[in-house]
Amino acid sequence: MDLGSLSQLQTEGVNPRTVHIDRMSTLEMCTVINADDQKVPESVVPCLPVIAGAIDALTPRVRRGGRVIYVGAGTSGRLGILDASEIPPTFAAPRGQFVGLIAGGDAAIRSAQEGAEDDEKAGEDEMECLNLNPELDSVIGIASSGRTPYVLGCLAFAKRLGCVTIAVVCTVPSAIGLSGNVDFVISPISGPEVVTGSTRLKAGTVTKLVLNMLSTGTMVRTGKTYGNMMVDLVASNLKLKQRSRNILRRLSGKCQSSSDAELDALLARCNASVKLAILVAETGESVETCQGYANAAGGVLANALAAISRPIGQKPASAPTQRFSLCIDGGGTKCAAVVADGTNVVGQGSAGPCNLTDSIGNIDGVIATLLDAAKAALKDALPNDVEQTESSWKERLQTSFSSVWVGLAGIDRAGLEGVLAPKLRQAFGITNEKELQLTNDVDLLTAGVPKSLGTPSVLVVIAGTGSVAMRYKWSDDQQKYARSARSGGWGHMLGDQGGGYAIGMRAIQHTLGVLEDITLGLDKTGGDELSKAVADKLGCQISDSASIDMLNNILAQNYSQGLKARIASIAPVVLGLMDKNETAAAIVSSQVALLVGGTLARLVKPQATGHQPSEASVLVLAGGLMKNERYRATFEKQLDSHRLYFKGTVVVENAARSGATYSR
Repeated sequence: MDLGSLSQLQTEGVNPRTVHIDRMSTLEMCTVINADDQKVPESVVPCLPVIAGAIDALTPRVRRGGRVIYVGAGTSGRLGILDASEIPPTFAAPRGQFVGLIAGGDAAIRSAQEGAEDDEKAGEDEMECLNLNPELDSVIGIASSGRTPYVLGCLAFAKRLGCVTIAVVCTVPSAIGLSGNVDFVISPISGPEVVTGSTRLKAGTVTKLVLNMLSTGTMVRTGKTYGNMMVDLVASNLKLKQRSRNILRRLSGKCQSSSDAELDALLARCNASVKLAILVAETGESVETCQGYANAAGGVLANALAAISRPIGQKPASAPTQRFSLCIDGGGTKCAAVVADGTNVVGQGSAGPCNLTDSIGNIDGVIATLLDAAKAALKDALPNDVEQTESSWKERLQTSFSSVWVGLAGIDRAGLEGVLAPKLRQAFGITNEKELQLTNDVDLLTAGVPKSLGTPSVLVVIAGTGSVAMRYKWSDDQQKYARSARSGGWGHMLGDQGGGYAIGMRAIQHTLGVLEDITLGLDKTGGDELSKAVADKLGCQISDSASIDMLNNILAQNYSQGLKARIASIAPVVLGLMDKNETAAAIVSSQVALLVGGTLARLVKPQATGHQPSEASVLVLAGGLMKNERYRATFEKQLDSHRLYFKGTVVVENAARSGATYSR
């Protein structure tokens, strides 16, 4: 490995908040450590879709008895061993199914064997000794630095065999991520440690959060819980024995009034299995018969209870037959879904982000996210809350909807609709092509135009992380609005005028200028209110080196999926200071002026092809910034200054809801 580049890793960065930690009071030191620790959970958020994908890949393998092997060195290895060792008593997983390995062997658990992490061949040898089954086994490589040779060796060997490989690293880009040997790279960026390079701190904390989520999520998906109760725990001590009794009394009406002795006798008959004891108590049948119920349900207690709740020979209730409308608003922040019965909303749900621009190489992942959002919304519409199996969910999705409208950010790219449409029609059981609409997410907003306004021209303006304006014309043939023109929406790198990213960037540029003035001795005031607020938002303090610290902080995350959102998150800070700071007000005003006077005005110029005057059009506003009172007031002021007046103005806060209940 290139040790010369070690200092460039995010985990090796210098934390500007703790450069004087050795001169702080003990209370100040504890306060700054605690404040830094509170930033850790936020770093997991951008990784949630990848974590969910890893869980879905692990679940069928673990259900069939496959092993999950954690590998790491130092703190990373110990955290893997900790997670692996806690699964058997908590979820009754077989001993040896979850395995933790650490560079240097078991001796390294208690005494650091620092040189052991540098042996890539040792990692390959350890994997070879495990006789991995590529059809069943999975390997999780843990390395805060993303470059540990031992872990690289383990992952390379496992990947050559064809095992599922997962990595948990705390730096981007990373040698592990770029190796091509990892199916799921989970990269929470927890930032510089309070003691430089001591990755047992925030990096260790975020690693434990991710490992907990991976193992707990996999256990939940394999049926180890009923609701949030651990029905597969092993009562190996007094605390767990009492917990088993509590679960029986909580989940089984037949056990509510039973004594401890009666419950202990029931558990003894059922080989200490809480899950089996619940089935025996509820049915009154033999342990052997109930074990058969559990086996037939794949070990999922909810499904076993649902099956035995029907009289023998009674068929399951038939699935709904295409009576709902489904609308999914798929964007870069989240995927929101709404299920409607006519004009009545009967279910809402959401899943992770599914912006095609950001996920061009993972179309199947986008589809999986869309289906997850649909499931979440459909749950509210189902007659009961019984957990569905994977096969029953597939049937539900294929038989529940008479129409589906999916609005996806990035769908305008050439060829993507042709790839997605057949897969979505199959997933939702749509045989009539007209019943599946696959459009840009902006197109959903036309459904918010009230029927009372007739079918005028529609102008849509979105201001969120980015911005875009579109013009729509009613099509009598298609009985819907069809897009006739577009302006802006070039993406954050080229500049979406008036969007959160653009406002955040201008504020950062201002702040860097102020910080450089301070460094050069040109500013003796210590910075204005805006620069202080922006620096604080980015985790920097005003000092002689603050500009360098801020640049390092930003540029170190250049490859992070959360960088765009992080910069856009500065926009609310700027908006909040408009009444107090002239620069903040000027940044917002100038950006909104560009959005109205450029992006929007371009669509209503008489010379524009297909021109429709603004007075004959409805203006539809959407996006996170449009919900901000200061932004809206600035936007409306700019409309007046450009003499842009409309037939009506509509603010759409829930595009998926409008799309699901839309009808003409």
